[in-house]
Parts: sequence; structure tokens; C-alpha cells
Amino acid sequence: MAIFKGRVRVRYGYSRWGYTRNNGKGWHGGSDEEGLDSTTIRMPDYKGKSISGRVVTARKVDRSTGSKTWEWGWYVCVELDAGQTPDAVNYLYFCHNARNLVSVGQRVKSGDALAVMGNTGNAALASPPFAHCHFEVRATTTGAGLDPTEYTGHPNAVGTYGTAINGMEDDGMKFLKVTSGKCEVFTAPDVNAVDKAYNGGRLTEGVCYPVQAEVGSSGGYSWVRIFVAGVQRYAAVLADRCQLVTLSPGDAFAACVAQGGAGGGTEELKAQLEAANARANAEAHRADEADKRADAAEQRADASDRKLLDIKAYVAGV
Repeated sequence: MAIFKGRVRVRYGYSRWGYTRNNGKGWHGGSDEEGLDSTTIRMPDYKGKSISGRVVTARKVDRSTGSKTWEWGWYVCVELDAGQTPDAVNYLYFCHNARNLVSVGQRVKSGDALAVMGNTGNAALASPPFAHCHFEVRATTTGAGLDPTEYTGHPNAVGTYGTAINGMEDDGMKFLKVTSGKCEVFTAPDVNAVDKAYNGGRLTEGVCYPVQAEVGSSGGYSWVRIFVAGVQRYAAVLADRCQLVTLSPGDAFAACVAQGGAGGGTEELKAQLEAANARANAEAHRADEADKRADAAEQRADASDRKLLDIKAYVAGV
């Protein structure tokens, strides 16, 4: 699979990998991938083969440090497990994220959610700025970007690739709704890791916490990673204490604002939700326009049929 579900677009010539900037003189180490049906950046495969690795970096470097890495904004680096692919690639980079969904040391495989597409770092300086993922593959962490096409699943060319999916894949953003004062919060997916530093180790009844990822099962419990006061924490999903729900856009925004976000605070969360609403509105507008075109075509066909009948009547009467 590609790094997004559904369609992905390479928008500009300079979005391609290679010497594609400054009239062929400027180097661009990766491919700028724009998810059209999803904003969730996922671990790709290699030519259809599932691959795995470990998150070695999940951060943002401040511009004041002088490091050029600031240009990536929030980014994730995955070190691939050895011996999976025949090429020289060992590291995958996913950059300009609105927020990261993984942490250092976490194991990931093809299809796992890594981050949310954004335009942090120097992507915010583009004219015009647009949300995308700068995807780069390297042999070493200090090496140049290698050809990413075996991982993107499409040519190194401007275009739209993949197959559209029904609606936005991210429309069903999940929240953990707390239904009991006994719902505990943890620093890790481990029942022994109760986070006593936060509210005595309890989540607040009646509150909905944004779900960052469904971690899976461990120790007989189903775990989710959630945002709690701007920090990544964990909860076990227990029917008598909490449940996974989806919310209306307004309630979702309120819940996100109440808890804050990872690395960017409420502004990025607001931008993410507004973008999702804008996409939904654009899709509705496109559907309306398609209906109008269909109506116009039907009216033209009716007019053509009427004209033909008039001609036949005239010929019959001559």
C-alpha cells in the first residue's frame, strides 16, 4: 500500500524526487505526497510486500538551532528491519506533519498510522502552502534521498495515483467517551502503569478524549492511545467504564480543543478539522455540479427529442 489510503497526488514538477527545483539545479530529496482521500500517513509496503521497522525519531527541530532539519517540521523516521528489501534503503522519513501518531521505540509495519498530513516546517512558506507529506528514503540518516518510487507505488512524475475511496477515510475520527469515574489512565499499555500524576490516575466521567491510535490487545485488554491535556496517554477500553465513539464536527472540535494536541496545540487541530469540513463541502459542491450537468444533459436530450418529433410531424404533413 501507499502512504495514504485512496488517491495520492504529486502536484507540481518540483514536488518530484531529484534535481527538480530551480530549473533542474536544486535537489529535492523526496517526493511530496498529497493524500486526497485521507490525511492519515501510513507505513508503506515495498512493491506490494509488507515491511516493518522501528520508530527512531518523532519530533520537530526548532529553526533557532540552525539545523536544516527544521524544514521538515514535525516528522517521523522509521528504521527498517534488516534484510527485507533488496535496495539500499534503511530509513523512511515522513515530514511536514500536523501531528505525529507514534513515539520513539514503537514497532510499526505496513498500514500502521504514523502521522497526520500537514504543512509544518518550510512547507508553511510555500506559495501557496498546501498540506502534504514529504516522503524520503535513505541508506543512512545523513545520506541523500534515494529513489522512493518502490515505496510510493507510483512513478516519479506529476499526477494522481490510486483509486478513490468512498468519502474521506479519516471522517470517522474516534474518541474515547468515559462513562464511569473508575476509568483509569496509563503512561503505557500496561495495567501496572497507572498515571497517578494525572487526576489521581483517573479519566473524567462524561469527557470525550481524542483517540490517537488503537494500539491493540495486551494483557487481555484492548488499548488505545489518547490525548489527555496535550499529552499522549493510554486507556483500556472496558465496556463498563468507557466506549469508542464518533462525534459531530462541532463536538469533535470542542473535544480536541479541550484536550489540546501533540506538538502543535489547538491551532493545528482546528486546521485539521476545518480542512476535513472544507473537503466535505467541496465534495458536496462537486456532487451538486454533477447533478446540474446531468439535468442540463437531460434537458438537451428532451429538446432534441421534441425537435425530432416536430420534424417527423412536419414531414408527415407535407
